[in-house]
Amino acid sequence: MRRPLCGLAVIVLATLAAPAQVRVKAHTNRVEYLVGEPIIVVVHATNIGDEPIGYDQCCEGSDNGITLAVPNGRRKAPPDLGACNSGSGGFSGGGIDHPPVFAPGEIVSFRYLLKDYRLKSGTYTVWAKGDAPVRWFFGAGRNHSAVSDRKGSDVVEGKHFEVGLPITLIEGTPEELQQRFQPYVEASREGFGMTRPSREAREAIAEMAPPFLEKTILEFANQPESAQLAVKGLAQIPTTSSREALVALYDRSQDLRLRVEIVRHLAGVATSAELPFFASLLPGRSTPLDDQARFGAVLGIGRLGGPAAAAALDTTSPNPEVRNALVEALGNSRTEAAIPILLHHYADESLNASVVTALATLTHRRWEVVGQAPAAAQTYLLAWWRRHAGKIRIYGRDRCPANDAILPLDP
Repeated sequence: MRRPLCGLAVIVLATLAAPAQVRVKAHTNRVEYLVGEPIIVVVHATNIGDEPIGYDQCCEGSDNGITLAVPNGRRKAPPDLGACNSGSGGFSGGGIDHPPVFAPGEIVSFRYLLKDYRLKSGTYTVWAKGDAPVRWFFGAGRNHSAVSDRKGSDVVEGKHFEVGLPITLIEGTPEELQQRFQPYVEASREGFGMTRPSREAREAIAEMAPPFLEKTILEFANQPESAQLAVKGLAQIPTTSSREALVALYDRSQDLRLRVEIVRHLAGVATSAELPFFASLLPGRSTPLDDQARFGAVLGIGRLGGPAAAAALDTTSPNPEVRNALVEALGNSRTEAAIPILLHHYADESLNASVVTALATLTHRRWEVVGQAPAAAQTYLLAWWRRHAGKIRIYGRDRCPANDAILPLDP
């Protein structure tokens, strides 16, 4: 879709390797934003050559090779649900075959949403870098220009750009922020959410997830194309109603992949009220998708912690990855009740190292038992527990020892 040229002053840094075929300009949709408002970078490509050029209409959620970064900006912090120093537990488009074309002298524009930041008030520079999504296209079934020696695989010179765009964020009133979001809300409902502007508006709302738009975000789940945006947005709103909405969405969805996303997102924000929901997911079938949901539920229970969480984790699975997640979650549970369950898991030789890591997370102690015969090592650990039960300090995942720390050796 061609977009009208609108907005603010443009800053240009384009590669002008001769002969340039396009000229690229970029700007933000505003210079001054309210804290919590979506930040959009608009990229314009002008055809300055003598032949039509194809351009890609990237799909929803795709940045089409463009990266946006704010060097001094605060990024969102995804929950780390794995064991101490494990580095695990985090939860982690393209062009069409026959693109539209724009003729010499014409301009096409592309919009990119800044993602994964939570910027406070202040001044920043948004660095935009990449290749404008343009390419040679000479007609369906043709890979060579009829008027030049260009081929479809040739680079469109001038499409690469790198630019720093200055912006300012200021604090606004709740009413002012709602006014800024109103155009996004209206656009999100155009064409039942199926048009490109409505999809972009939904993505912006879900990315920023203002609490006053909780009900609007929940509406996104009414269409399969934007249900994941509903999950993403609701998981960033720390309210009882948003968490209840995620559970309700899980219960009514028939999409197993969406269910996996719900559990993974909810694992990072759940409260004790969601413990029964997570526990209900542990038994049952063991298909790959079921186990992906189970994996998120296990780590979510470990994050909640406490004796009730340890009791919910006192189970097993035929899937070794789920069993390993159970051990990691027990190590994060901040309760002495997890220790005898962990020692029971030591009978599974594949979990020996994970059990010792989980015990170290809970107690900040180490044992030289890995590599010994599992039965002998388990006997040693059980004897240690009989001597120390009720007498040792228990630590949480928020107080992990440093990566290079030498933990005291328990005799």
